[in-house]
Amino acid sequence: MLNENGLTFKDFEKKTFEMICKLGQEYTRDFLERYDTYLMETRDKEAYRNKGKKKTTVKTVYGEVEYERRIYQVTREDGLTEFVFLLDEQLEISGVGLISMNMAEQMVSNITEMSYRETAEKITDMTGQSISAMCVWNVIQALGEKVCEDEQKLVKAHKSGQLKGDKEAPVLFEETDGVYVRLQREKQNKGEIKVGIAYDGWKETGKNRYALDSKVVVAGFSNSKEFQEYREAAIAETYNLDETEVRIMNADGAEWVKNICDADTVFQLDPFHRNKAIKENIPYPNSITAIHELLDTQELDRLFEYLEIYKNSLENDEEIEKAERLITYFRNNREGLIPYSEKGLNLPENKDGLIYRNMGTMENHVWSIIAKRMKHNHTSWSIKGGNNLAKILAKKCSGRLNEVASKLKLPVFDGYVAKRIEKEILSASKIKKKIGKGYEYPVKGSLLYLYESVEGKAHQAWGNYAGI
Repeated sequence: MLNENGLTFKDFEKKTFEMICKLGQEYTRDFLERYDTYLMETRDKEAYRNKGKKKTTVKTVYGEVEYERRIYQVTREDGLTEFVFLLDEQLEISGVGLISMNMAEQMVSNITEMSYRETAEKITDMTGQSISAMCVWNVIQALGEKVCEDEQKLVKAHKSGQLKGDKEAPVLFEETDGVYVRLQREKQNKGEIKVGIAYDGWKETGKNRYALDSKVVVAGFSNSKEFQEYREAAIAETYNLDETEVRIMNADGAEWVKNICDADTVFQLDPFHRNKAIKENIPYPNSITAIHELLDTQELDRLFEYLEIYKNSLENDEEIEKAERLITYFRNNREGLIPYSEKGLNLPENKDGLIYRNMGTMENHVWSIIAKRMKHNHTSWSIKGGNNLAKILAKKCSGRLNEVASKLKLPVFDGYVAKRIEKEILSASKIKKKIGKGYEYPVKGSLLYLYESVEGKAHQAWGNYAGI
């Protein structure tokens, strides 16, 4: 019995994990070094002069893998000499270091939920290797910058008329908002991250439960012009706007939002911000009720008459100022006080059977996208660092988080050569490796392709390794 020797299942699991990780590291090292040999044998010997080997390390989800690879002397066209690693050219992540894509995906997934320090600690615990918060930060910044570069390419493609998405939506619903976060080492104490969402309707996911369909989410520190350019490009990447008959914008009434809407866009004042403005500026319950009743019945002329009478009845200067503030807010957004569903629009049906419901999801999305991760817990950001993370958070909300890690250069090995090397490594006569107390494990199968089994005397290996 395991417990007779004082070994808990937790200990058993941990040691098994360590053994498997060790096996993966050994296999990867062997594979990379053999592939490096293949590159040496097939290189242009005139162009690449072999100058020996140097060690490096790649971080993987099963630990750090140290391996040797050859360095070559190359003479460039301008006559200058440089030194290159042919294998590293296939693996290297510029500006980040050697990080596997699986490791990068783990970092990206965790950073959307927790801090850089917490992400580093979690991955360290998971992989058994030392990952620093700065390492995570470097990777996230590099990936965020690549996302930004792709955004600029998308904007350029849209301006040249090259974007036309496959999704046909007769009605396109759009929402925008901004959230202020604390800044560090900047002239201003706070900065606004603009957030935009576009979708073509609601799909029913359960009883009285609905979800936005085909969401396009954008976010970042930017001025209104830059934000609008990328917002339109991102929408055009997904939707064929030539087929869109009506566009509806739900927003808080900020001037920059109005500036990004074209004349044909139907504007609706966001219900959350409308109701918040009433609550913040009107302290009397009866007056609040009266205002809501006039809004519900769409009696806007009477609404403004009531607000003027209400203001003139006040004696407190602060209350008068607040009443004037609400009147101004409503006058500036008069056209949006009536919800789109009450404007008498003849909206075409969605051919995919999607439902048209009341808008006003932005506040929830701002919380889930930005505020939950970036606004609370006493966090502060640089413009560049905050912008990079906001881009990644927007990708997550769009259901496209997997695209972020794919910005890394993905190494592609020659399939035939990889299979040959794999066969060599896994040949029973050639793979005698030692783990722990010296058990030489015979292995058959494939570690390169996870769907194939790894066989051997597992119980004997464990017995020798754990000392049971």
